[in-house]
Amino acid sequence: MKTEQVITVDDFCVYHNVEYTFVDYLAEAGLVKVTRVNKTKCIPIDDIRKLERLVRLHTQLEINEAGVATINNLLQKLEDMQQEMSVLRNRLHLYEH
Repeated sequence: MKTEQVITVDDFCVYHNVEYTFVDYLAEAGLVKVTRVNKTKCIPIDDIRKLERLVRLHTQLEINEAGVATINNLLQKLEDMQQEMSVLRNRLHLYEH
């Protein structure tokens, strides 16, 4: 993986004023990807937005790690249902016209 496509976990934690262990917990729970580049733990750019959302839940709403994981799971299910509804609406429009 190219180094331009990742941000180190240390840099992320310092910038967002979040504990390193929180990011480790999220990675162990499978909520974000953490890779190694030259023995340094890094976060792919594609996961930064999701990680920032989880950090906001943790810091601004003071939700613990388990709560953040649960909320993330529910948000993912909601997003999946919305996509499924969109597909079903499109199929229904075919029969209406």
